[in-house]
Amino acid sequence: MPAIVSIVEDELDIKNLFYDALSKTVYGVLLLSFSDSVLALEHFRYNKGKYRLVIADWKMPNLNGLELLNTVKQLNPNVRSILISAYEVQNEPRFQRYVEEGIIDRFIQKPTTLNYLCREVNNQIQD
Repeated sequence: MPAIVSIVEDELDIKNLFYDALSKTVYGVLLLSFSDSVLALEHFRYNKGKYRLVIADWKMPNLNGLELLNTVKQLNPNVRSILISAYEVQNEPRFQRYVEEGIIDRFIQKPTTLNYLCREVNNQIQD
């Protein structure tokens, strides 16, 4: 079974756009997408050994991207993570700490190009 890469994004149009772009450029993985971060985490809990990468938007209802990625790394520290946000995050203390602690492996500022997203995802799954 191929390794799993998941996109967790509550805005459906962005989630679908990212999924379509990645499905055409990222090979050898099972690509999943979730618009509900709680469901995404539940899936991760049952399949944590199969995951290679989780891509999460920061601002989501119920469980935000920081909380999601923090829990993901506690369950499987080997999983790579990308946090995506349209917000200015550089001055956010928890963001800085999570980068230093390796909870966030890569940060991508929205808006981003699909080429850049695909390149970064490929870099993370190759590491």
